Amino acid sequence: MQLLATRMDKIKFIVGITGGSGVGKTTLIDGLKNEFEGKVSTFSLDNYYLSKDQQSKDENGVVNFDLPTALDVDRMRADLIQLKEGKSIKQKIYQFNNPTNEDSFLTIEPANLLIVEGLFVMHYEFIKDLLDYSVYLSVDRKLQLERRLLRDVQERNYSEKDVMYQWENHVVPSYENFVKPYKEEADLIITNNDKFDENIHILTSVIHDKIV
Repeated sequence: MQLLATRMDKIKFIVGITGGSGVGKTTLIDGLKNEFEGKVSTFSLDNYYLSKDQQSKDENGVVNFDLPTALDVDRMRADLIQLKEGKSIKQKIYQFNNPTNEDSFLTIEPANLLIVEGLFVMHYEFIKDLLDYSVYLSVDRKLQLERRLLRDVQERNYSEKDVMYQWENHVVPSYENFVKPYKEEADLIITNNDKFDENIHILTSVIHDKIV
């Protein structure tokens, strides 16, 4: 199925945001929502994970969620087509192994700025071809691990041992194979160590020119 060539006037600009786990994609998006209030919709690849029984396992029998095959690509493609047609979509919010969270759903309405975010935004050709502008977030590897540990233990109900196993056996290899190779293809690279570097202003300026 081909993505439609004609874009509804509602969506003026599509920005892809990618980078490894814990680089600050959500923080950047929250900042853009504040900057362009009421003009942003976000499409997160995280909400397209297949069920656990459909996931690949590594040589130790541990499920590997850090592969492009972990996501429901057909549903993702269909929902993006709907948004391009100016129609709203409904996503089930993925709960990341936290059984204390109740099922919840998110309705996404097309807006002037559509942000598509996730690890594999530039790996999937049908998404990369859709983008008007791409942003790659980079961070110091040690800081990246610290952020992942904090997030996955506190918010996603993983043990520190499990987080470290995933980091060494799944997260880093996936990053090297499916994320990092696209760094130099991105229109803009933003470093996010203590805070976003000065390139954040380039991004907001580009968006402002396109949608305001």
